[in-house]
Amino acid sequence: MVCDVCVPRAKGYSVYFPDAHSMTLLLDYLKESSADEYKLVDNTTVWLLEPVFFSFVDYAAVHLGEYGIEAVEAEVFNPAKNENNKKPIHLFAKERETAWIDELISENRIITHYQPIVRIEENIPTIYGHEFLSRGLNKDESIIPPYKLFEAARVRNRVFSLDRACRLQSVRNAGIVKDKLIFINFIPTAIYVPEHCLASTFALIKELEVEPSQVVFEVVETDEVQNIDHLKSILSYYRKHGFKYALDDVGTGYNHVDKLELLDPDVVKLAIDYVNGVSKDKQKQEVALAVLQRSHAIGALALAEGVEHIDDYHFLKDMGYDLFQGYLFAKPLAVPMTDLELQGSMLQKS
Repeated sequence: MVCDVCVPRAKGYSVYFPDAHSMTLLLDYLKESSADEYKLVDNTTVWLLEPVFFSFVDYAAVHLGEYGIEAVEAEVFNPAKNENNKKPIHLFAKERETAWIDELISENRIITHYQPIVRIEENIPTIYGHEFLSRGLNKDESIIPPYKLFEAARVRNRVFSLDRACRLQSVRNAGIVKDKLIFINFIPTAIYVPEHCLASTFALIKELEVEPSQVVFEVVETDEVQNIDHLKSILSYYRKHGFKYALDDVGTGYNHVDKLELLDPDVVKLAIDYVNGVSKDKQKQEVALAVLQRSHAIGALALAEGVEHIDDYHFLKDMGYDLFQGYLFAKPLAVPMTDLELQGSMLQKS
């Protein structure tokens, strides 16, 4: 069973009029609407399905001057629940502008790009795995960048369903990289109860016969986590079922090196802020070394993410970093890279 949080359903709004007379203006407007698109709550309040509400906002702006009308998102079966949060109807512009994200999720217009994660063996770069990075598709098949997807999802309160949709699409594409590790991002605040919220992901992994040991779930946006015990319960649930997990952006904000022992990840990603320019910056070098030492102390692999410059790569490689990722090797690609021979010649010290 899929809950309403996982898959977006149509929203609705309770609309509040200043008096009963102004309400009659709306009733005239609703004559062409079907019975399931609105519900009269009382003589100054009506619940409207979202498309009808947005259309009414346009009508009100032209014909009523908005007339002191306010609204709030609400469920049809409990239209008064959020009454204290109501606001003038002209302030719903962002909700309207980002409504496209609901349709994108429902139609699964999500694709995956792949960025190789590199390991150096006898001075030869080899592909250790791939990070699966989600992109959206417009109806004309142009690509929507991930930041725009999640900006819209936050406005619409769809982060949970978008995170799930991206996760499932990544799993569907797992077979394309064969035996390499698969790094799949997930937002911990989008998972309420692991047993429920991850059920569809685990079921699809089983159905497609993907080995759990091949999958690395990568924790992103941990700065939003308020309950560290909840995060630990999610990570423990992954490990209990044979999956690995990685911690992203270590060294910045919430992901301080002191958290490593507490969360016990399999892979630790040094934040990009401490990778770019590390070969020439003492402070970045100190953080990079601290992350490396703590990672190895708990038995985790240390990964330098966002490597763009050859000098930074050599510095971190000589320091002892295990894995590398970044534009120096490859940008995210629509088809996974399989050969790093050219990059190998470029990485040799002069």
